Amino acid sequence: MDKKQFQQEYEKIEVPQEDVLKAIKTGITRASSIETPKPKRNKKRFKSYILPAAAAILVSLSFISPSMSHVMAEVPLLGKLYANYNDLIGRNLESQQLITKLNETASNKGIDVSITSAYYDGAVIGITFNVEGNVKTEQDGRLMGFYEIFDGKEGIADSKEIVYMEPSEKGYSGHIQLNYPKSELPPDTTFPLEFKSIGKKEGVWKFDIPIKQLSYETIKTNEESSNVNAGVKVHFDSIIKGKASTAINYTATFPREGKHDQVRLEVFDDQGKGIPLLSDGIDLETNKSEHQINVKGRTIIPQSLKEKTSYLEIHPKVAVHEKDQFITLKQPTPIEINSDRQNLSITVENSTLKKGKFIVDFQVNHGDMRNWDFMFFKDFARNNISLVKESEKEIYKEPMKHSIKVLDEDNLRFRSTFEIGTASNFSNHNYVIRLNLNSLSLNMPVELETVKIDLN
Repeated sequence: MDKKQFQQEYEKIEVPQEDVLKAIKTGITRASSIETPKPKRNKKRFKSYILPAAAAILVSLSFISPSMSHVMAEVPLLGKLYANYNDLIGRNLESQQLITKLNETASNKGIDVSITSAYYDGAVIGITFNVEGNVKTEQDGRLMGFYEIFDGKEGIADSKEIVYMEPSEKGYSGHIQLNYPKSELPPDTTFPLEFKSIGKKEGVWKFDIPIKQLSYETIKTNEESSNVNAGVKVHFDSIIKGKASTAINYTATFPREGKHDQVRLEVFDDQGKGIPLLSDGIDLETNKSEHQINVKGRTIIPQSLKEKTSYLEIHPKVAVHEKDQFITLKQPTPIEINSDRQNLSITVENSTLKKGKFIVDFQVNHGDMRNWDFMFFKDFARNNISLVKESEKEIYKEPMKHSIKVLDEDNLRFRSTFEIGTASNFSNHNYVIRLNLNSLSLNMPVELETVKIDLN
């Protein structure tokens, strides 16, 4: 597949956002009566072109044990198993007859789940599976399953997810694609997969799928990029050239306060054309010392770049995590709130308490839009400057009712008017202004020096 064909295929992909939201709501409903999940860092959510649409739901469930039988046949699979899925890697490997056919079945609650194929290319794993039996579908006719990988271990991105299956000749067919979650890539390994529910039935359908790594090439690199003011550095360790995928491995160094910093890459070929990414900012391993944090990370490109470009031009960026900052209502204005590690700011120019309303005038980034549309800053002003109880300032609840007025569009000056009449026991002693700079940081990451990596 040449560049033009790849781009045409890529542009056809439609991510079903409504289905993703529905999946999230369904998972949360099921989890609410079980336990409250702990927050988990999953950086591939940001600035990435994620082709398979699935919602990560962090829950822990307990079920009974199933009966299980399996037979494996390691032979090339001829057919169209991946034709119906947004898996460009699987499609490419299938066209090269590099998919392994499997016949591994687990049975429970009158439902059979069968793994039908798998691949392991570079740092990407993909499988297809079928479901047969007495199942209850969604209103649209699809079947929903909830599964976990690698025993649901903490620190593995998307270790618990929801997947939708489509009707097929023998029941329902589904597909899972994931990035190998460790820095080392073994030639032969197993992929622990367990379905926790199929449709409305909870149970256990457990597999330990054998996968064999397709041949790949590793290019060692020694390029490095940094930003002194932010205290961040990204060292590019290697490029993994698979049969149908490419992985960029790097080690990011952050200061201790940057444990939630997020690496993002923009990648271009030798003609200056952007290369679409499958997953970006995948955390593989984290090591902490007294003064800094080292994170081994990976970015996946869903195509082989062999004979397509002689080098990669990489533009690294880091979304520097910002803690919420607070201003008491008694502080004299103007008050300027600045980030310690990047050029972001909010200036509270004036605050007034008047007839059941609290009015705050403020400016964002000294009026510097940095090539962003004005509506982005208006949305930021509406959602990230809030009035909260001092005793609840770390708790996110439905915001106090307020309106936003644009005072000066060219200079990013706004006015928020909060309706304090409904606030309980409001006074300038027990309420504070909360400023969320992190929302700016996520969208305005710190830019590092561009690096060029020779693929020859």
